[in-house]
Amino acid sequence: QLLGNQDHIKVELEKLKQTYDSQQQKLEEKVITMGKELQEAKGAIGDTQQKLVEQSAVLLSSQSQLREVEAENSQLQLQLKELNAEYRSRLAQYIKDVADYMDSKPSNISGPSKAPADQAPMKRFVDGMLKDIRASYKSREEQLAGAARGYKKRLKNLVKKHENLLIAYGLQREQIRSSGSSKMDCGPAELHFSITDPELLTNTSRELNRLREDKVKLEMQLHELQKVLAGLLAVKLGLDEKGWAEVRKQLQEFAHTTQEDLEQERSQLLTRAVVAEEQVSELQEYIEKHLAR
Repeated sequence: QLLGNQDHIKVELEKLKQTYDSQQQKLEEKVITMGKELQEAKGAIGDTQQKLVEQSAVLLSSQSQLREVEAENSQLQLQLKELNAEYRSRLAQYIKDVADYMDSKPSNISGPSKAPADQAPMKRFVDGMLKDIRASYKSREEQLAGAARGYKKRLKNLVKKHENLLIAYGLQREQIRSSGSSKMDCGPAELHFSITDPELLTNTSRELNRLREDKVKLEMQLHELQKVLAGLLAVKLGLDEKGWAEVRKQLQEFAHTTQEDLEQERSQLLTRAVVAEEQVSELQEYIEKHLAR
């Protein structure tokens, strides 16, 4: 039967060969098309990256120009303040000179009706006007100074609240760590959320940031030492899983106890520093309000 069906088998093989050739041709055309699309996509990605690089360069240049403009603006504001003060003093002097000139002119009124007390009416008027102007300027300056003090006070309160939140966040991280679960993510270190603006940092905040940096370094060193110690104990003592779990638990308890002591000491120091800063702030406010008086 195989020999008799040889022609039929040849026909079927020819059909299969044609089908294979057509599918191979379609695949080759599809590969070529996909290659072209890939090249176009690469070109588009390259263009996008080039645009991103250009935009990043423009952004950096704009930020640099913005900083320069801000510095120039602050310098111009200072110059404007100085020129304004100089203009006020010159204007007051000019008004006084005009008053003196007007009072020094001989009066057209003659006779005993002119009292001696009215020898300088213009000067008295100018003095009263300047007194009112100075009072208004002083009142406005006191308002601005009070608003600036209130803003600084609110800013200090926000910084203190932020520090308290960082302390609570650090304690929560340590509680998660002390639970014994090594797979649970404790979140980034407190240093990641610390304030870095030098205008908002006090001496206490700088010291706390330095301590947080030291803490991050110590945590990394402790993690590396735990890994090394785990390998050494596993190799040298041949501990089973239960024994190694006990050793790990003891290490975690030791680290947690030490860290708890350090956190308590840091919290006490921070509380004392906050109290001292509040006292200093109250003293400064008292001095600003009452020293001039």
